[in-house]
Amino acid sequence: LNAAREVFASMQQATQPLTSELESPDADVNDTHTFLQQLRDDDRTMGEITSFIPQVFKELDDNSGLYAKLLQLDERNRAVCSMISIVLLVKGRYNDFTAPQKNERQLSPEKWDEWQAFARWIDVTDEQLHAALVFLAIRGLGKFKSLGKSLPADSRAPEDIVLYLTSSVSRVVPSVSQLSPEMSRLVADTLIASKRFSLPQLLQGENTPSQVQQLQSAMATQEGETLLKFLLLCQVGVMCGLMGARDREGSAFMDEQNSANVLAAISFLRLAGSAASHAVYWGY
Repeated sequence: LNAAREVFASMQQATQPLTSELESPDADVNDTHTFLQQLRDDDRTMGEITSFIPQVFKELDDNSGLYAKLLQLDERNRAVCSMISIVLLVKGRYNDFTAPQKNERQLSPEKWDEWQAFARWIDVTDEQLHAALVFLAIRGLGKFKSLGKSLPADSRAPEDIVLYLTSSVSRVVPSVSQLSPEMSRLVADTLIASKRFSLPQLLQGENTPSQVQQLQSAMATQEGETLLKFLLLCQVGVMCGLMGARDREGSAFMDEQNSANVLAAISFLRLAGSAASHAVYWGY
């Protein structure tokens, strides 16, 4: 992970800033504080949370956010859905989480209990939940290759592009400025780890034991299990939002069948800190 950081640091020096026309409005510290307090109190409807997110995470602003300026509204909606989904998951709001799911595929209360066990294992703090929401708000921007045109040709993976935005042209991703240095570092480390390991790719059979080993190498830092838990929370959030272009409120994707597959993979990945990479991979 340290080597990856060094490579990215050298990469930054060769880049040029994006045009100011793509800058998002500044994030407001008072709006952020109010939103986070509402999440702690858990006293807002799903619709209220949905409407407040673009006010706090300015990249998602309907008119002046970066997604809107790039005319990528479906991707913005997927980001919003991902963010809402992990809030609902962490807060245990089953009815809201399953609202867009078809009856015949709806997540069962028994499988929801497994998700709640996952949430208890994650044991996310308020500060980490905020950081996860920032991660999900900005992660989709890495799909737009035009944002990474000034990067070296071999350093234009989606995660590279987002890392570049957060460190070199942070005014286009103002939500990051609302994080503490520790949480900003966790988001950056998670982006680097995501480049090495992808839960969706594991589920699709596209990973090998070497990718699990790379995940373990990323964990061999001061964050340790914290990085693993945060990475899994964020990647679960991404998957929850896969159908968010159609339904932003709740997770249409994370139904009974998809949940069974994801939870099975997570049950083995939880062992990544203590088991050999091949045992984790072939166990799943």
